[in-house]
Amino acid sequence: MANASTTGFGFKPIKMVGQSYNNAGLSEWNVAASSALICHSALTILTADGVVLTAADGGVNNLGVLNGVFYTAATTNKPTWSNYSPASNTATDIVALINDNPQQMFEVMSADTAFSANEVGECADQVTANGATPLFNSLSKISATTDAATAQLKIIGVSRDPEHSDTTEEGFALRVMINEHILGNNVAGI
Repeated sequence: MANASTTGFGFKPIKMVGQSYNNAGLSEWNVAASSALICHSALTILTADGVVLTAADGGVNNLGVLNGVFYTAATTNKPTWSNYSPASNTATDIVALINDNPQQMFEVMSADTAFSANEVGECADQVTANGATPLFNSLSKISATTDAATAQLKIIGVSRDPEHSDTTEEGFALRVMINEHILGNNVAGI
């Protein structure tokens, strides 16, 4: 059966690794005023300035995945929730809510057209793609290039979602963890 779609959907948190309870807890992190766009479900990094940005392909200091932002709108002075962080937002109190637990497992669509079981346990980088108006949901995928060498993401297995689990067709999803996680073990500081 073919997969439902070939359009990326960013990183969807699905469960915790091991027997930990997945409470979908989110941590608060700062976003700089007039920062770049950060899409919903996008992989993020923590910068040396202590703020959050979208992670680049192959980047380190990965923090987690954006769930949304809360800020006081500069034009209306009203508290505002958004599922993405708008570009050029001049608010000075932008707080990003991020799935940042190093033990969080995510599903992300593969940029590959086929998958081999020997790729489980290997690493790969993301392929960043921003979403468009009005929702700005991330369209990022995991690279088709996998290797035993260190990279952003560790492949745990194939999605169990029947709409994205046919590994012989384009549009399948993989279960991954952030391998180069700033809060994880053996990762250098900024």
